[in-house]
Amino acid sequence: MNACMPDFVGFVFAPSKRRVNAQEAKRIRDQLHPQISCVGVFTQTTVDEIVSTTIFVGLDVIQLHWDTNESFLNDLFAAFSQASISGVKIWQRIPIPSQESQEEEYWRRIHNMPHLSRFDALLFDISVEHSDGGSGIAFPWDIGKRFYDSLILENRCIFIAGGIGPINVEDTVRHFSPYGVDASSLLETNSYKDYDKVCDFVRVARQAGSDS
Repeated sequence: MNACMPDFVGFVFAPSKRRVNAQEAKRIRDQLHPQISCVGVFTQTTVDEIVSTTIFVGLDVIQLHWDTNESFLNDLFAAFSQASISGVKIWQRIPIPSQESQEEEYWRRIHNMPHLSRFDALLFDISVEHSDGGSGIAFPWDIGKRFYDSLILENRCIFIAGGIGPINVEDTVRHFSPYGVDASSLLETNSYKDYDKVCDFVRVARQAGSDS
């Protein structure tokens, strides 16, 4: 991973075939180049678990991969303050529907979240049956662009995720001009991260970003 030098490396602490425990994440984290930021992906967990994992692993970013609310976010900020944790960024996953008929429902979900300006970044990922992300499926770009054009007025740091790999990352960057892109399943071969795919993804994404 150090040879490819991505900006971020994600550790999934949520139920997933890619799930790691804190000990595994720390072992990897200790071997990473210091310029690579480490993201912890959590879903439907407690503030205490997030805080303890952040401290133990040395996470730089917390990705809340579910529909959080004002109370949870306030509790998380308070717990970070009490634990003297500073500089850790908070990202919020934004669910993007797969069908136009679902858009009104998803806008309601988003409006029930804390004000999006309170987060350091947003991450768009498709929501499909039994999954609110991590499916390796891309959301329809026309739907995603409507959400993007509206929500960027609240938070200019938006990542695009879902079904992105070395082949389509250039088109993704040119279409959305996002703050960043997130990839996982399309960088794998036989369920393991593929060195060549990861390096190709990072190279193409950076080039597309510098050209846009």
